[in-house]
Amino acid sequence: MLRLPRVALGTIQADAQTQPCSWALMDLLSRDGAQVQHFHSRACFSPLNAALAVTGLNSRHLDSWLMSKEVCREVFVHGCASSDLALVEGRFDWLPSEDGRAGSLEDGQAGSRLDSLCDWLDLPRIVVLDASRLADCELPERPDQVDGVVLDRVRSPAELFRLQTCLEALWDVPVLGALEQRASLEETISRLPRGSSPPRELCRLLGDQLARFARPDRIRALAARREFMPVRPALFAPSADLPAGEPDRPLTVAVAFDSVFNCYFPDTLDLLELRGAKVVDFSPLRDEVLPEVDLVYLGCGHPEFEAEALSSNHCMLLALRNHVRGGRRVYAEGGGLAYLCEHLETPKGELVPMLGVLPAIARLNRRRTVVRPVEVTVAKENWLAGGGARLRGYLNSNWSLEATGPLAECLAEPGHEQDLVAQFQVVGSRMHLNFAAQPEALGSFFKPCAPKRAFAGSRA
Repeated sequence: MLRLPRVALGTIQADAQTQPCSWALMDLLSRDGAQVQHFHSRACFSPLNAALAVTGLNSRHLDSWLMSKEVCREVFVHGCASSDLALVEGRFDWLPSEDGRAGSLEDGQAGSRLDSLCDWLDLPRIVVLDASRLADCELPERPDQVDGVVLDRVRSPAELFRLQTCLEALWDVPVLGALEQRASLEETISRLPRGSSPPRELCRLLGDQLARFARPDRIRALAARREFMPVRPALFAPSADLPAGEPDRPLTVAVAFDSVFNCYFPDTLDLLELRGAKVVDFSPLRDEVLPEVDLVYLGCGHPEFEAEALSSNHCMLLALRNHVRGGRRVYAEGGGLAYLCEHLETPKGELVPMLGVLPAIARLNRRRTVVRPVEVTVAKENWLAGGGARLRGYLNSNWSLEATGPLAECLAEPGHEQDLVAQFQVVGSRMHLNFAAQPEALGSFFKPCAPKRAFAGSRA
């Protein structure tokens, strides 16, 4: 058996937030000497990355829709290797229905489910209850499984003690902590730019609040209560059945990483290196030279906020175009896909020139959209996936493409044709693809790929 302290933190109230309690709990446990590894319960990116600011470790991702139970357990154990305690954040299925009564959501709720992860990983469940949404003397129906409660947005210590008494008597679980209402902090959080890390001081203020009404030793004791069944390595085993680079010439991958492009699944990068790839980073925003590499990986991010600076870095634009002209490969997602286009639309509606290797304009969707799980079929073969291959991921609807010339649309499903596009050896995706859950697609990174040079007359 493994000693693997772990808890799940989630809400059962529609539209309630878990982030402030999650940030506060990570801060409190970190102060108590624990190295915390944060996991999202879905393989999609959060608008704000507090885990890195608080713990020094990037968030990782689990997903019961993308991953089998065996893969999920292995990804979890691998991700916890450098930590003392794992915190899995999400939303429990037990949510109120339209008539106000509580009920468990069934398979109609698309995408990953935190409850499934709790079952697979034997996670103690901590429920976040927003006190401001509770009617007087009325508590939500108790979920079938709950091990503790954290109260959020309580109006006063008196309200906290009243709710604590009711919950511990009626739900028969301990109240492990509470956060008070915080109008000024919530306003500060609402102004943070998407894709940023919240200031460490803000997380510490939330931790200070939680420390007034919580004892971290009780939370750590709950997390350590259950042992973990050992996992036989398969995906992360050195002998895993995944193509590796040539021994005398390993695959070299340049990963764009800076304040603009920073959304990657850590397990994908881990698997690239485990299979012998040399992974180097570069900044499209600051660097002038691109390392000599086989493949450029442009992750998601928010290039709309630094569009002028990206467009003005002529040396990097030329280096990337020369990479494409030489017939070498590029893979890009979300904001990285927008950077590949001829122009990118900013929040002010201006069109700013970008890399220009895809004949399209990247249009910004100014309305925040819900990330949707999608499963699609590849109709046009490309270096990432052959015809007929199935891909699963979460659709990033922040960007839409307006073609300005021939653009190879790769997917078969109506309405999804531009969710995966190709040009020369460039593949761009509006889907976030976690390759730890799709190792056959990751294997395509290592397969020999004949150069396909750009046309002499193209901008690339």
